[in-house]
Amino acid sequence: MNKVYNTQEEIATKLKNFLLECFGNIRKTQLKIIPYIVICMILAGSTVASDIAMKLKDSFSLIQHDYIIKRIKRFFTNKNYTVKHEDKRVHIIFDHMFSHDNYTVFMITMRIGKQGIPLWFRCYKGKDDPKAFDEEMLKKGISYASSLFPADYDLIFLADRWFNSTSLLDHINSLGRTYVVRLKGSIRCYVYDKKEGHKIWTTTGNLYA
Repeated sequence: MNKVYNTQEEIATKLKNFLLECFGNIRKTQLKIIPYIVICMILAGSTVASDIAMKLKDSFSLIQHDYIIKRIKRFFTNKNYTVKHEDKRVHIIFDHMFSHDNYTVFMITMRIGKQGIPLWFRCYKGKDDPKAFDEEMLKKGISYASSLFPADYDLIFLADRWFNSTSLLDHINSLGRTYVVRLKGSIRCYVYDKKEGHKIWTTTGNLYA
């Protein structure tokens, strides 16, 4: 009889081999937990430690649930596992994704080269659920992503032209972070005009015309 599924342990082992192949200098302590966290984040649809712990099976079944949660939290907060580079600059992208009219996902990811590492997300049914565009929800996700990095890191939030709310940008600014947002050319703004010698109303499309 042919086997039609893999156990969590077997999937984790293959993921370990993949990580070793891609990152030869990865620590053994990281290899012991990262594959399981990745698998259970997908199964749980969550990045909350208690939700991840609920999905762990096989060898983890004999370990107390509270201890597993603490271990996952220690992994997320361990400074040795934080992204490190000289200028401490990290690009964070937030955007909506759609699957036809089936569902909407608001996703916040950390950009590493051409890859995106998910940090926070929320899913909603359909394409027009107002909750998917609620500013308080967006701010909550941005605050969470910001809290994952030390204050001295140069976090730059990147977004498309649909996120030009001044309230949202003020929130990012209040966290001590930077933002780069693509603007629509039709947005009215009040700026100083050198020729006129005073501030005038114009559109963003005329600022660099």
